[in-house]
Amino acid sequence: MQRVLPIIEDVLRERPTTVISVDTYKAEVALAALKSGVEIVNDVSALRWDKQMKPALAQRACGIILMHTRGLPQQWRTLPPPEDIVKEVSDELRDWAADAVSAGIGHERLVLDPGFGFGKRFDENYPLLGRFSELQELAFPLLSGTSRKSFIGRTLGRDGKDAPAQERLFGTVATVVASVLQGAHIVRVHDVKPAVEAVKVADRISAAMPATQ
Repeated sequence: MQRVLPIIEDVLRERPTTVISVDTYKAEVALAALKSGVEIVNDVSALRWDKQMKPALAQRACGIILMHTRGLPQQWRTLPPPEDIVKEVSDELRDWAADAVSAGIGHERLVLDPGFGFGKRFDENYPLLGRFSELQELAFPLLSGTSRKSFIGRTLGRDGKDAPAQERLFGTVATVVASVLQGAHIVRVHDVKPAVEAVKVADRISAAMPATQ
């Protein structure tokens, strides 16, 4: 809170109309950030790691992003491979969203994020991206956060070394376009201007595509 609250206050002082999202899985931090003017809470644990998160946010009017994470960070290197990563992510996001709604959080306040890279190995991210459209069946707005992720760095690597984060822009743009064409409503990025331009073109392509049955 000492680190993030002054930044929130400074941003809103300079740009009062800015919509700010805070990334946290701790209810105490989320409530303090909301009090400071944050409007969206992005929880990588989908409200599961802190038992106070669901009741605390049920009393607020903020937007909430439920992100999928396989296991706990300390388990990621030893997790067994999923039989079907897309089905696992879809099923668990459906359950976690239902839990949030049952706790008194309105359906209209929720956005779902499949959590690229969070407990997913390199070769598990591409099926999740390639079949991103299947997540539309969950009937929630979808967020795609692929920007500069390690699976992009691995793909673009040379001589056995992953491409560093600052050299993953074009790979990131490719994943942003793929996400938008498959129904992503929000993309989270580091390089805003290139992503905005890519999304403008992707939106026009999407509008020109034949409607699916």
